[in-house]
Amino acid sequence: MAGESSLTRTYKTLLTTTFDKLLSANVIQDNVYDAHPVLDWLRSGDRVKVIDGGERIRIPIWTGKGTTFKWYSGDELLNVTPQEGATTAWYTWKQGSVSITVDGLSRRSNKGTAQIADITKEKRKQSEMDLADNMATGMFSDGTGTSNKQLTGFEAMIATTTTSGTYADINSATNTSWRNQVATGVGSAAVNLIPKLTTVFNDCSQGKGATSRPDLIVGTQAIHESAEALINPKLRYASGANDAQMVADGLRFKTAEFIWSDYCTSGTVYVLNSSHMMFFVHRDANFSLSEEGFQKPVDQDTLVSQIFFQGNLATNNRRKLGKLTGIT
Repeated sequence: MAGESSLTRTYKTLLTTTFDKLLSANVIQDNVYDAHPVLDWLRSGDRVKVIDGGERIRIPIWTGKGTTFKWYSGDELLNVTPQEGATTAWYTWKQGSVSITVDGLSRRSNKGTAQIADITKEKRKQSEMDLADNMATGMFSDGTGTSNKQLTGFEAMIATTTTSGTYADINSATNTSWRNQVATGVGSAAVNLIPKLTTVFNDCSQGKGATSRPDLIVGTQAIHESAEALINPKLRYASGANDAQMVADGLRFKTAEFIWSDYCTSGTVYVLNSSHMMFFVHRDANFSLSEEGFQKPVDQDTLVSQIFFQGNLATNNRRKLGKLTGIT
């Protein structure tokens, strides 16, 4: 494998009589994996919905207002037209897995006083990080990767073109209420980021529910640093929710934490609302080890297991979500 170290030694008196000095705290140090702030956010609080089955997931949504209201007097006829205005959003399961394989020689050699870290536990930790890496990538996808097997992420949920296309089996062309907020071709972050973000944020805040406002904004590192440079001259040390501000634990814009992710689509900022998003997972495949545990193939000196995910991202109110694109 590329990147492995190599060491050639000639054992004379010093190397024969002196141990190597190991600085490790009994773990293998991570030089590879990126942070997963959006995945961590989705898996915290009440955003994860653990369910026990079903061919797919259905979420009832309102698509239109009633039309029977009228002002009247006396015995004037009232409008009793039957009302519709509701439909169902459908979400399919997506599946992912990583394997853990430990050969017998490594497992047996990794015992006793020679053990620095438990190789089986470290292999499992590596596999868990592999799964998280691919999930974090899927969070920002449109779900078409790997022949439509990839997680259906923000690029599908929060569309760039809102007047056409189908998401969760609902056509945005004919259902105007099933359209997210978007500002395209934003251009220079230094000039346009804050004004455009303000508009999209306010558009996402419209509708029922005084507290139903975005609570997470995520962009690339470059965009986040541009926002920080714009906000920094207005530095304040109170954590109110009315303006853009720097606070002790990071950057905030109105009621939303503003973070960056290595996985975020270039030139894009997503405006998210956890009250109207969910990360549904199957209880038996919730980033969990195979129910059978580690197994030994009959024709190999190895132990093998898998970590499974079954679930997807969903929203029950697309107009509460937004994004900005074309930021430079």
